[in-house]
Amino acid sequence: MALAVAVATAAWTGSRLGALESEAARRLQAGEQRVAHLEGALEHAQAQLRDAQNRTAVLESKVLEAAGLQAQLGKLYRSPASDSTDVLLAESESALALASQQLALGSNPQAALGALQEIETRLRRQDDPSLGGVRRALQRDIDRLKAFPAADIGSLALRLDGLLGSVDQLPLLASVRAPGQASAEAPAAGLNALRGELQQLFRVRRVDVPDAALLAPEQAYFLRQNLRLLLLNARLSLLSHNDALYRSDLERAIGWIRDYYDDRNRGVAGATAQLRQMLGARIALEPPTLAESLAAVRAARAVREAGR
Repeated sequence: MALAVAVATAAWTGSRLGALESEAARRLQAGEQRVAHLEGALEHAQAQLRDAQNRTAVLESKVLEAAGLQAQLGKLYRSPASDSTDVLLAESESALALASQQLALGSNPQAALGALQEIETRLRRQDDPSLGGVRRALQRDIDRLKAFPAADIGSLALRLDGLLGSVDQLPLLASVRAPGQASAEAPAAGLNALRGELQQLFRVRRVDVPDAALLAPEQAYFLRQNLRLLLLNARLSLLSHNDALYRSDLERAIGWIRDYYDDRNRGVAGATAQLRQMLGARIALEPPTLAESLAAVRAARAVREAGR
C-alpha cells in the first residue's frame, strides 16, 4: 500500500513539475521577446536624445550670440558720455534687443522685465520731453510682461533632475520578492519540501504586464536606462519649450513606471505623482514681444539723427 502511494505521489509530482517547466519556458520565451522589444525602444530613445542634443546646441549658439550683445552693452555703460540722450538711446536699443532674444529663447521673463524697468528709470531721469513716446511704449511692454503667466522652467528642470537621480533606487517588479507562505499538509514529507521550493520560485500577484515579473536581473539595465532616457528627453523638451514632446515623454515615463516598477513602493508612487503634477505645467506659452519698445527707440534715434 505504501509503495502504491509513493508511486502515485511521484507520478503526480512529475506531471506537475512538467507542467510548471512548460509554463516557465513559455514565459521565459515571452520575456526574451519583451527584452528584444526593450532594446528596440532603447535605440529609438537614444535617437531621440541625439536629436534633442542637436536642438540644444542650436539654443546654446543663440545664447552665445546674446552674450556678445551683453558685452557690447557693457562697453556702452562704461562710456564717459553715458549721460547723453544719444548714447542712452543706443544703450536702450541694445538692451531691448538682448531682452527680446532672451524672451525668444525661453528665459525667465522677470529678467527682461527688470531690464525694461531699468531703461524706463534712466529715460525718466534724463528728463527729455522728446522721449515721452519711448517711455509710454516701454510702460506698455512692462505691463504685458507683468501679466505674462510664465512657467517656472528652472523648478521643473530641477524636479526632473531629482527623478533622474532616483531611477536606480526605484524597485522593479522583477526584483520584488513575496514573503514565504505556510505550506499545506501533504501525504509525504518529500512533497512538503518540494512545495516549499516551488513557493520560493513562484508567487501570486496581479501584474498587468506579466513579462515584467520574469525579466532576469541583468535585463533590468534596459528598463532603467530607458526610463532615464525618457526623463532626459523630457528635460531637453522642457528647456527648448517643446510642449508636445515634453508631455509625450512624461506620459511615456508614467506608463513605463506603471508597467515595470513596483507601484506599492513609496518612492515609485511619489515619482509617478510628481510626473503627473508636471504634466499640468504649461511650458509653451508665447511670451510677449518687445517690438513696440524697440520700434519707439529706433524711431527716436532716427528723428535725432535727421535733426542734425
